[in-house]
Parts: sequence; structure tokens; C-alpha cells
Amino acid sequence: MKRFVPLLIAICAISVANAQVKVVKPKNIYPVPNITAAEYESKTDLYMEGVLNSPIFDMLYSPGDSWYSESSVAQIYASSSLSSQGSNSYRAANIHDFNHETAWVEGVPGHGIGQYIVYEFEMSNPRITTVYIFNGYVKSDKAWRANSRVKKLKVYYNNSPIAILELQDSRSMQVFDIGTVGRTGSGPRWSLKFEILEVYPGSQYQDTVISELVFSGLDVH
Repeated sequence: MKRFVPLLIAICAISVANAQVKVVKPKNIYPVPNITAAEYESKTDLYMEGVLNSPIFDMLYSPGDSWYSESSVAQIYASSSLSSQGSNSYRAANIHDFNHETAWVEGVPGHGIGQYIVYEFEMSNPRITTVYIFNGYVKSDKAWRANSRVKKLKVYYNNSPIAILELQDSRSMQVFDIGTVGRTGSGPRWSLKFEILEVYPGSQYQDTVISELVFSGLDVH
């Protein structure tokens, strides 16, 4: 019995720590239409006219008109990534390539609980207030259902927890206000880390997927 005591204490400590971090639910949810990245970028088909004014198009395929006009990510890395399969790559950089058909997939056995992705920004980079998440493998409904999606994602600013995002289980872009972060710390860069706490299991694979995780914020003109 004694050997279980330290584990119980650790579990209780984690539970208390998480309870002290604010829980954030999505303020907006935009379903992902069955439109390819190439179709978004071509902007030629008549049926696309209404889509070109959509928040998803504005966020991913017209970033020059957004917070990204004066912002950039210095580095992205993950605790693990699933190995490439044929022409399909699942590397960390896919989560921020402004293409909803690619994705970061964690690479450990099981559902990837505790796996994380880190974004580093130069100290002068504009501050962040909002996170946009394409939860799961959103390139198709089949891929989205087959793979696991994130249910709870813990956010750290400069390695200190600031929020737990509660994601809905929908093939969509989900928008979260996390408060204002950035431009503080002792180093040349500041960082945001996103850790998988809980998932919605996929129907075929345990692999947990995030297709895109991008930002908007302050300090741009």
C-alpha cells in the first residue's frame, strides 16, 4: 500500500494545480467546409464567393491582412511527432503552416496525454490575446473521425500555466481568448506551450491530431 502513496500525492497535486488555472471555453466556433486548400487559394470558383468572406479564409489564407502582417514565430517544436508515412508528414511545423489539410500528430504510444507543442517568439513580437485551433485532422470528415482530437489543452506562458482550453468535439475552427501575453521575461524570447490533457478518442487510431493553431493579438497597425 505504501508504494501507492507518492503516486496519490502526485495526482492530488496535479489536480489542485489544474483547479487553480482558469478554464476557457471557445467564444466562437466555425465549421470547416469541405473545401481544399487549393480551392481556397485559387479563389476562382463561383461557389467560393461566400467562402472568401469567412473567418477560416481570413485566418489561414489571407494572413497578410491580420496580426501576422507584423508578427512571426521564431521557432516551433514538439515533445514528439508521428513518423512520416509516405508523402504525409506530421511534424510540428505543420500546425502553423496556414494549411488546414496538414497537421501535427503526436508520436507516442496511446493518446498522447502530456505531449505538447511550443511556440517561441522574439521579445519584440506583438502580443497575443486570441488562439485559433483546428482540432483534429480536419482535412476530411473521415480523417477527423478516425483520429483522436483534443478535449482539454493546457496553456503555459513562459512555462507558467495560464489557462486550460476546453475544446468541443467538432470539425471546426475554435476561437479562445487567453488574456494578453507576450513581451515579458528574462530571455531574448517568450513562449507559449500547449499540453494535451484529455482527448476525444478516434474511431480507428489513438493518434491525437491538431491541424492548425494560430494567433491574433495587439501591437499591429
